[in-house]
Amino acid sequence: MINEAWLPPTLRAGRIAVRPFTVDDVDAMYAYALSMPGERYASWLGGTSPSHVARYITDTVARYGRPPRADLGVALDGQLVGGIGWRQVWGAPAELEAGWVLHPQAAGQGVAREMVHLVLDHLFARFDTLNRVEVRLRADDRAGVHLLESFGFVLEGTLRHATPEGDNRLLFGLLRSERKVSAP
Repeated sequence: MINEAWLPPTLRAGRIAVRPFTVDDVDAMYAYALSMPGERYASWLGGTSPSHVARYITDTVARYGRPPRADLGVALDGQLVGGIGWRQVWGAPAELEAGWVLHPQAAGQGVAREMVHLVLDHLFARFDTLNRVEVRLRADDRAGVHLLESFGFVLEGTLRHATPEGDNRLLFGLLRSERKVSAP
């Protein structure tokens, strides 16, 4: 059952670790928040100032242990380069929404593929009633579309003007029965 108490996991594979954030992550998160256009990527932080980042980390750590939401850091060779998270969107059948952000310097190194693989493995193994995972991404994110399709996600629709800036988002869904289990 997704609503049961749990602690955020630490997931590892080779050079990638998906792990709970700590207060020591503020500087690294601030660095990747600054590397992205704030109007396009910083809505999850509420802004890109050091105080926004510190508040996000503090709030995230305080929520640990209260499902069905988790925001976790993504480390490459021990250095924080992004985050990945999920939250429950429907109770019956059980459904989660997932999303992530990576420092642009981590792009093209297979980090997204490895972390998504780790998290999908964890979610489907940990929550045996989980039926569906959905992801929303920018309509112009070709690499993200390719990544999701490689795991068996299916494009379900376009969310028109889904952001305050008027950007479109694509909605992808993955049913447990459709999942392609492949190596990262």
